[in-house]
Amino acid sequence: MVNPPSTPSAPPPWLPAGEPRRPRRWPTVAWLVAITLVAVVAIVGWLRPLQDHNPSGSPTFTDQQITNAKSDVCAAFEKVQHALDLANSHVGSADYTTQLAAAALTHETLDAGSRYLLTKLAAEPATPPDLAAAVRNVANADQEALIGYLNGLSALDPAMQPALKADDEATATVRRLCK
Repeated sequence: MVNPPSTPSAPPPWLPAGEPRRPRRWPTVAWLVAITLVAVVAIVGWLRPLQDHNPSGSPTFTDQQITNAKSDVCAAFEKVQHALDLANSHVGSADYTTQLAAAALTHETLDAGSRYLLTKLAAEPATPPDLAAAVRNVANADQEALIGYLNGLSALDPAMQPALKADDEATATVRRLCK
C-alpha cells in the first residue's frame, strides 16, 4: 500500500501556555536612579553658595607693601605731571608750528598719562584706597579733558570747565596724599 502524501501539520493557533515573559525592570530603575542623582547634584551645585577665598572680604597688606605701593603710585603721578608741564610749556608761543606741537604733545600726554596711572594702580593693589580713588579721578578727568580737546574745545570753553575743575581737585588731593 502506498501511503498518501502527508500534509504538513499546521502550527498551533496560539503559543503554548506557560509563564508569560515579564519585562526586565532593572534597566528602568537604574536609569531613574542615575537621572535622580544627576538632578540632585545639579540642584545642589546651583544653589550652593560660592566659596569665598578671602573670608575677611578685603586683602591685607603689610605696612611695607602699602608704603611701597604709595611711593610707586606717587612717583608715577609725578612723572605724568612733569610730562604735562613740559607739554604745556610752549602753549603761549606765537609760532603756529610750536602751538600745534604743544597741542599734540598735550593730547598724547593726557592719553598716555591717564592709561599709565590706571595701569600703575592695577599693578599696585596695596595702594591706600583714598590715594587710589584720587589717582583714578585724575586719570578720568584727564580722559574727559582729552575728549573735549579732540572735539575742538579750548581750555577756556565753558564745556571744558567741569573736566578741568575735576582734574584740579583730584590733582590737589593726590599731591596732599603723596606728601
